[in-house]
Amino acid sequence: MHAALIADADYLDQELPEFRQLCVGLMDEQVQLTRVVPAGAVRASRKWRLTEENDDQTDRTGLVDGPLGDSPLYGHRLTWEGSRFGGLDHRRLMRLAAPLAASNVTLIHALSRGVWAAAATLGEQLDAAVVFRAANWADAEHAARLVRQLRPTRCVLMAASEPLAAELRRRTQNLVRVETIFPGVHVQVPRAGGRPPGGPMCVAVAGDGVLDDDYRALLSGMAQVVAKHPATQFFFDTPRSDPHRLWRETLRRGLLANVSFVPRQPGHRDLLLMADALVLPQASGRTRSVTLRAMARAVPVLAAQDPALDELTHNHTAWVLSQPDAGAWADVLTRVVEMPGDADDLGLRARAWVHEERLASDQIGRLMNLYHTMTGEPIGFVGHASGAS
Repeated sequence: MHAALIADADYLDQELPEFRQLCVGLMDEQVQLTRVVPAGAVRASRKWRLTEENDDQTDRTGLVDGPLGDSPLYGHRLTWEGSRFGGLDHRRLMRLAAPLAASNVTLIHALSRGVWAAAATLGEQLDAAVVFRAANWADAEHAARLVRQLRPTRCVLMAASEPLAAELRRRTQNLVRVETIFPGVHVQVPRAGGRPPGGPMCVAVAGDGVLDDDYRALLSGMAQVVAKHPATQFFFDTPRSDPHRLWRETLRRGLLANVSFVPRQPGHRDLLLMADALVLPQASGRTRSVTLRAMARAVPVLAAQDPALDELTHNHTAWVLSQPDAGAWADVLTRVVEMPGDADDLGLRARAWVHEERLASDQIGRLMNLYHTMTGEPIGFVGHASGAS
């Protein structure tokens, strides 16, 4: 089997560790692999040279030799120049039809909706099966517009959660097959616990960075916590926006000394996994591997309730706020500061759940079964992928 993974800059910015994991897992299963990635992401990886295993952030071989590098360990690589215009991206991806055909690609896996239309057209030209990864509500809306262009017997929408799968079926009126394959991660060594009650705490905040009512409620709750525990520090990941408005709001609330903004660069979300807690301030409807990776490292997750995510179970995998107002955020953050043992126990429960329900090896095994079903090629053996966590 020869599969092509097509990724755009948005996917790689959010999910570079998952991309690496897919490449390694599929290659381990003897899949011939072609990575189709934006040239700009490759240039950025050469600049920053960070790896997901590099907890101390020293400069090692990094991503130059990783999933964006020109290394046969991750399969063959094709690049295309990404742009801000979908139509231009589509035409540039179409230029890769000839090299993909020459490689006898039999399956295309489109990893984000920005490349869905191009993947569908390439699938027709190459007579290849196409898998469309869907990870958020916006993907379901996009699928509803695209569905009548798809070949029902040669395309499948792959949902990252059961609620999203149900929404995809509803929006596409069951005109194309929908399958659920949960994302998986490798279970990590638990983060160091033992922080004394009331001691300095570091909190990572992973939202979309747009200053809205959700962020205002969180900032108000943070102000209450900082008034009692002024050593508390918050690190904001702001992937989709200019953080200037958020910065001005933190200044207005007197929080600037307690807030830092994590600069965007390949691998920068690994910094978030060293925090004492991870905060998800919004119901974004988007499945992101940073949440599972935090759980896998026993980092306690504090989250606004999100009906799209089935990995968030209150008091089992996370502390979930059904009404995430300022008081609720102040209470849950204060609990982490003043009762670190409770937070440590939550993190360990989440880590155990990941070990049972969300292993990377399970994801690869289910993905392989789907690939074989779509291409009609025989399955080499039955069971989980060999790269067990």
